[in-house]
Amino acid sequence: MQAPRYAPVVKRSLLLILCVACSHSTSESDVVDYLHAQPPGARGDLVTKAATPTVGTIHRGEAPLTLLGPTLDVGDPAPDVSVVDGKLESVKLTALKGKLVVLSVVPSIDTHVCETQTHKVNAAIDQMPAGTEVFTVSRDLPFAQTRFTEEAQTKIKMVSDYHGGAFGRAFGIEVQETGLLARSIWIIGTDGKIAYRQLVDDQGTEPDYDAMVAAVKKLAGA
Repeated sequence: MQAPRYAPVVKRSLLLILCVACSHSTSESDVVDYLHAQPPGARGDLVTKAATPTVGTIHRGEAPLTLLGPTLDVGDPAPDVSVVDGKLESVKLTALKGKLVVLSVVPSIDTHVCETQTHKVNAAIDQMPAGTEVFTVSRDLPFAQTRFTEEAQTKIKMVSDYHGGAFGRAFGIEVQETGLLARSIWIIGTDGKIAYRQLVDDQGTEPDYDAMVAAVKKLAGA
């Protein structure tokens, strides 16, 4: 049987869907085999879901924003993707399994709201159980992130999705209009699954920090 042909953007989105569900790397042939194994109706739904951007879920002021690909939800496994720290070393999310992980995602630390969010999440670390891994994630260059942490004297870890953008696409929070990440908070439980998320409706506003801290404490049994 001849392998079905899919547009590149659909293939990339389907690869991300499978990567979320699998702990191993996934190839385009895996996508084809996976689709062949699905009932025809389910196969069509998957292709449609992968090909259709999410429009209007979030906005900035009156302007709707488009998220590329399906956004992860509570209960989904954290994707097997990596980000880069200030030393240009890879930080793999799945390597953090067994720990509580908080991801504070901002479009750019060089903006007022993103800077405020980073400071407030940093201040909230003292309210979280010991051992909780807390990161700010953006597409700023690692050098800019390092400069920010040094100048602001923050203890929050900063990691970048600048190289390849796999994090944003895997979580479904890449904003089509800007190429940046959507402001959001994610908590990954010790089982490696998404336990809490807040995708901020108006990207010009801050997330709910009290809800974030309460979710971390609840997961830790505190």
